[in-house]
Amino acid sequence: MHSRRECLSYAGVGALGTGVVGGWGPSVSGAATTELSLIATDGYVTVPGREGNPLYIFGFRRVDPALSVSDLMQQYKGHSQTSAPTLDFRQNDDIKITLTNLGLVQRPDLTDSHTIHWHGFDIPSPLNDGVPEVSVAVPIGKQLTYFYRPHREGTYMWHCHFEDVEHVQMGMTGIVFVRPVQDGQSIGGFTKCAYNDGNGSTGYHRHFAILLNEFWSHYHDGDRDIQETIPTDFDPEWFILNGRCYPQTLLPNDDPSLPPALRISTPNPNYDDVPDFSQPNSSLVQCNPGERVLLRLANLGYRQHAMELPGIQMHVVGQDASLLRDGSVDTSYYTNTIYIGPGEARDVLFDAPAYNAAAPSGTDTRGAYNVYYFKNRDWRKLSNFGAPPGPGGMMTEVRVYATALPPQTVVSQTYV
Repeated sequence: MHSRRECLSYAGVGALGTGVVGGWGPSVSGAATTELSLIATDGYVTVPGREGNPLYIFGFRRVDPALSVSDLMQQYKGHSQTSAPTLDFRQNDDIKITLTNLGLVQRPDLTDSHTIHWHGFDIPSPLNDGVPEVSVAVPIGKQLTYFYRPHREGTYMWHCHFEDVEHVQMGMTGIVFVRPVQDGQSIGGFTKCAYNDGNGSTGYHRHFAILLNEFWSHYHDGDRDIQETIPTDFDPEWFILNGRCYPQTLLPNDDPSLPPALRISTPNPNYDDVPDFSQPNSSLVQCNPGERVLLRLANLGYRQHAMELPGIQMHVVGQDASLLRDGSVDTSYYTNTIYIGPGEARDVLFDAPAYNAAAPSGTDTRGAYNVYYFKNRDWRKLSNFGAPPGPGGMMTEVRVYATALPPQTVVSQTYV
């Protein structure tokens, strides 16, 4: 016989006043607990062709969990980022994510709440899903701790589900993935795998999370200038990977230690043009010859995209956080083009080819490399609106180096 409080806990509803939602049942024996804090607010980003006129955004940002709401307001209000931080968790662990809604500097008249919704994630009750019509949303100046226990490994995506058509387009989107319990065991010559495959067939040496999306200036400028936007007129001008257009996609993950030439600096009109670094996530893929690479792809835009990697065959092993295997039948497939629609995810493996010393493509601080372009097949999505002629948009590079890179320690790690 359970008490009412215990029944609520098992149903995934935290004790009143705790603000914990999204879980199921008591803790799993031996499960680790991961805690992190995020804020939601507005800001600006830079897109090629609009220099001097940054694009207004909403977004999430990871922050120090020790900071109070008042400290977060002072330090981060008006300083968002897109794409959102990539979230990396392990199957069956306990996850606690505290979201603080700081409100908007540019639009203080908008009193929007925010939520965290893991798209495609198994939730026992809609109450815990971040969909505001049937769950809990976070008002301005408040915070809520979401609780998750992911039982199904794979690649998902996450976004704000409050006014979701608007907030997704405005930049409140990111990738979340769940590593299998098989990780850490040596199976089929790999210690890291995308799924609990049992044989290492989804094993990899390096992995990169790439979020596909688009920017439509009418929505961003309309929200900035208090003008109405009709979503069915959607006609985006910039096609982006991790919140950047090519050649921005080739810059490393942002870090204050980098020289200015390797950072995307955006003047923030809300703070007397003090620069923000609000596009921190690189899409550059760096690897050694012979390594197996996992691309964790997710599309949170409103267009289907066809992504290709000329010169390298791709192996699709997962779709929408599901291993492509039906019992003993392998349903994975090899292709030269990945079709990925809105709200879909793909787990894609490829084997890096040998380095061709006779045809080096370029040199950076890590040495000479060969380049293979990972890009949209549609040429109309490979230019930057308003920018000079030349490649742009939804494209990045896979660089295969002559001199060995060190082992990867975190997803989407870049080397400079």
